[in-house]
Amino acid sequence: MKHDFFDLGPASDFPAGAPVLRKGPGGLRFACVREGEAVHAVDDRCPHQGYPLSQGEVRGGVLTCRWHNWKFELASGACTFGGEPVRRYATRIEDGRVRLDLALDRGAEVRRLVASLKAAQRRDETARALRDGLRLGDLGLPRGDEERAGLGKLATAFEVVAIDGAERASEGFDHGLAVLADLCAWADRGLIKPEEAFVLGAHAIAAESLNLGVRGAPTPGARVSPATSFARLADLEGKDLEPVRDALVAERREEAEAMVRAIVESRGIDAATDALLPFVAEHLYDRGHGAIFVAKALELSRRFPLAAIEVFAAVTVTLAWATADTALPPFSATRRALEQTADLPLGAGPLVDRDAYELAVLAGESEAVTATVARLASGTDPAALLRAVGRAAAVRLLRFDAAWESRTDAAVTVLDVSHAVTFAEAAIALTSARPERARIAARLAVQAAGFAGKLRRGDAPSAQAAPLARAGQQSLLEAASARDVAQALAVVTGLGRDERAASYDALAPFAAFDAATLPIFYAHAIKVSEALRRLDAADDAADDTYLRALVAYLVPVRPERHWRRTAAIAAQFLSDGRPPKGLY
Repeated sequence: MKHDFFDLGPASDFPAGAPVLRKGPGGLRFACVREGEAVHAVDDRCPHQGYPLSQGEVRGGVLTCRWHNWKFELASGACTFGGEPVRRYATRIEDGRVRLDLALDRGAEVRRLVASLKAAQRRDETARALRDGLRLGDLGLPRGDEERAGLGKLATAFEVVAIDGAERASEGFDHGLAVLADLCAWADRGLIKPEEAFVLGAHAIAAESLNLGVRGAPTPGARVSPATSFARLADLEGKDLEPVRDALVAERREEAEAMVRAIVESRGIDAATDALLPFVAEHLYDRGHGAIFVAKALELSRRFPLAAIEVFAAVTVTLAWATADTALPPFSATRRALEQTADLPLGAGPLVDRDAYELAVLAGESEAVTATVARLASGTDPAALLRAVGRAAAVRLLRFDAAWESRTDAAVTVLDVSHAVTFAEAAIALTSARPERARIAARLAVQAAGFAGKLRRGDAPSAQAAPLARAGQQSLLEAASARDVAQALAVVTGLGRDERAASYDALAPFAAFDAATLPIFYAHAIKVSEALRRLDAADDAADDTYLRALVAYLVPVRPERHWRRTAAIAAQFLSDGRPPKGLY
């Protein structure tokens, strides 16, 4: 590193044990403290809110900011009370004068800021995390390819948050990491600012892993043995990926995680996806989260290559913990249908009489999977079936009966139905334009159809109210902000493709900032918004159903905390030992 020393003046002008202000080129300001024969220098602006540290106090080698009592070690710049550290500058005394090195050790500065950002995430301090992220961006680090361009100077910070979240999520990949992918896409398209996307995503991730260390490791930074990982590279190179599925079925979590890490490292994220999909296609896992999270892990890893190993490791752990819903008694029809798809010859023909097929999906689980197997047997392209199921899932969401959420005997929210939409979209994302995954797509189509059919119990007893007349209406965003569902439905009913695309964009800030407060709810609001937009855009036969489903999902005021339900269900269970009522 090339040094760049700047003269701060005679050493005799620096009183011992008291901060003084010195100014450098370009408006730089330094808080300087002399201790013995050394002069310490740090940024004068407190990293918290910019108040001058040169007006602070020094005790025992610690400089305290007077405004909020943040404390910094002069010898290192570390913050011992408060938040992020302060940048420290090297100094030396020559010929009785104090010289300060303006040169930046970028490697050391990156390490300092990354460590501080991760510390902020462990405490869910999003403002601090954002400040550190912007400082990382100011270092001029490479931003990568166009996948990261819309994130501006925060591209590196997003990647750090993705890695940190994947490392620390106690049970693997979760909603915070999933929504981070969509938030990055929204920032790319200019729907929300990168800074806004960052704090939303950082909080959604931190809230799930508050104060947790690295998952499954005794100390932060410890991971699966590198020796084990590199040994697996040779074992897995060019071989079948079936052992991953076997390890997941047997719940050998550490083994599955180590294998997937090695696959990402040696063969890339597409190979890792291929290794996980046979397991994902066996059952509907955790109300569709198995496929949903794998799709989002793939999307995040494409955007942030440095995070790929940790992200895929996290999603592998999630799969190893997942509940196989379709192995349970209520899903017997779907289970039989999955067995029937094992030997079906698959085709790529069009879906004939799509309307009839969607009605069958909406009629119930048995009708849905019977119709799906019949269409597959006739040579219908599984991708066409998935697109039709995606629209049927949107109809199911549009029909959801909000009365379920006010019942104290039922653990049901609108989130349960929203998963049918995001699962169908994830299945399409994982298999679209990949003919080698046709068998996977067929199984996912059966799962998606059975899931959407099973959720029939969530339908309102009567159809949605007819939209109001469109004359003299508010704008869509005004209606959404007023929580006027009928008015918002009226605005979007009958819109053409271009108008619908603009409407999704208009609703994005509302979904991110106003539709919900708790991370689990705003994460779903964002994910459902993006999933419905993608389903709409990819469906050549799309009408306004997807957008109306989004309005019906986003606009109503929904409870996010169910204290009475929690108390009633717990008390009832201890009384009769029965589970709460649900949709299946």
